[in-house]
Amino acid sequence: MKFAAIKGQMGIWRYYVTTLSFKDICDYVSPITKEISNSDSYSNLLQRSITNNVEGVKDYLLLQPERFFNSLVLAVYDGNPEWYELDVNVEEYSTYSVGVLELTGNETVFPVDGQHRVAGIKEAVKKDPSLVNEKVPVILIGHENSNEGKRRTRRLFSTLNRRAKRVSDNEIIALDEDDIVAIATREIAECNELFSGDRLIDYANKNIPSTNGKAFTSILELYEINHLIYTNFASEKGVSKAQREKFLLYRPSDEEVNEIEKEINDFWLKMIEKIHVLKEYVTLDSEEAVKRKFRSKEGGNLLFRPLALTQFVNAVYEYKNRKKVTLDEAIIQLGKIRMEIQDRPWKNVLWLDNVKKINGRVSKNVLMRLMLFMADENILKEKEKSELISYILATRDMDDQHKDKILEELRKYVVLEGK
Repeated sequence: MKFAAIKGQMGIWRYYVTTLSFKDICDYVSPITKEISNSDSYSNLLQRSITNNVEGVKDYLLLQPERFFNSLVLAVYDGNPEWYELDVNVEEYSTYSVGVLELTGNETVFPVDGQHRVAGIKEAVKKDPSLVNEKVPVILIGHENSNEGKRRTRRLFSTLNRRAKRVSDNEIIALDEDDIVAIATREIAECNELFSGDRLIDYANKNIPSTNGKAFTSILELYEINHLIYTNFASEKGVSKAQREKFLLYRPSDEEVNEIEKEINDFWLKMIEKIHVLKEYVTLDSEEAVKRKFRSKEGGNLLFRPLALTQFVNAVYEYKNRKKVTLDEAIIQLGKIRMEIQDRPWKNVLWLDNVKKINGRVSKNVLMRLMLFMADENILKEKEKSELISYILATRDMDDQHKDKILEELRKYVVLEGK
């Protein structure tokens, strides 16, 4: 086998950059066995980790026409590789780094970085043999099959696999052209007034500090809620769970993208139209929003806390499905509940009044059920109502004999019909 290649050196490693066809990968690249360890158990552990991840790589190759991989790093030992340098001269530039690498076919070649991609290529070719002529960039390094050589290759394996920086969730949302929810989130962030300017914040996590009185929510939280809206919409249309998950990995048709974008955007437009605090918020500039204290060190509005906003949307869909009403009717009814988190019933459930911060340990189910209870006491099952009351009792260090007292208190906050 002969390959056009570029030779380079970095640290102790001399390497050759070239391409291999998928057929070459199938024929000549072996799985990691004892090449970097003398232990069968270690080799088996590596193989199990590869097996658990290969399906996604295979599907990517079979289903994504815009497929592309970064370079595989392959180690080579045994056989008799030969390097033939070419004297390249272009005007004033000359180099001996370009040449032809020849492998006899007797070498052992195994992946140091890209073991999942190698396994995925092999599985994809089994499924679709027409892929055999596609080529993937590779970097070939020399491996010495000795104790010292194994230690050196293990260190490289660890460096390439452990120290590579994972792309952040924010970057995935900003760049992913396959995930339908990421695509819709970007579109909504640009066109919906609820998320314009300072109203949508790019934080490394979902939470927003109480000192930020301008933002409505964070990009990560918007993505999570949009995922929830998408799931409910697709389920109502009879889309299977497998198909819904596929749309997060492989871009659907433009028609389907537009339909889902519209559905998610329409949901947020309904929220603005039907909920007074949001209708007011979008009319204010940043400074006016700060003065209104939708989010502040003293508490603020339920919808401006990412943890609560997600459960509010959950409650909207739960109310819609249980009461068999329209989405508009569900949003209107949930929009009437008490939303000042520094007041009861949220005080010391969602909002820890003694330390003036959100209770990050609060049960999400408790939040949703409390919202549903206030929208309509009879919507909860008896078990759900009992668990809600027990949780509130625990936050107040009260025993079960006070259940009726808590129930009567909660009933004060139930939305009265017609109000």
